Amino acid sequence: MQIMSLYEVDVERTGRRRTLWRWFLLHPSADFGWAALAVLIWLGIALLARQPLMLEGVDPGARRTLLQTLATLAGATAGLTLTSVSMLINVLGKKAAPGQRELPLEKLSATHRRQIGEVFLFAIPGLGLVVVAALVTVVLEGDALTGLWIPEALVFVLTFASVLALLRVAWALRRVLAIATA
Repeated sequence: MQIMSLYEVDVERTGRRRTLWRWFLLHPSADFGWAALAVLIWLGIALLARQPLMLEGVDPGARRTLLQTLATLAGATAGLTLTSVSMLINVLGKKAAPGQRELPLEKLSATHRRQIGEVFLFAIPGLGLVVVAALVTVVLEGDALTGLWIPEALVFVLTFASVLALLRVAWALRRVLAIATA
């Protein structure tokens, strides 16, 4: 049993860490596979139900608004993540003054520091790709009555993968805060 102090609240953890969660944390490149699987299931259900694929049947104005909103959210989140990286570099690089006790984050090994940084850096390109893919899809579709399912599918694969990457970023931030406040 391990007791960890998080914001002056003791949290008890018993047993082994969850294997699937740990695998998810250590394999960020699998995000694109999970996202592609989700979109393939969506397409398969649409085909079986004889419905339009992706957003083909959605009103052009609503489709354009959704894609522009995804681009805006992804761009803003990429900027926030990039800002978090610069703050993280400062926090992880901070050393205690001579004669003072070691700061909690100084106890992290170089490997753990690198893994935390990689979590953040992996999310940024995916978010950038969402911005580009969504805006290209808006331009390709124009004012057409039906959407183009292939670029829409790409936008959703990138969006789902970015959401998974952001879950990992949130976990890393939470862990850094827990260590810093220990």
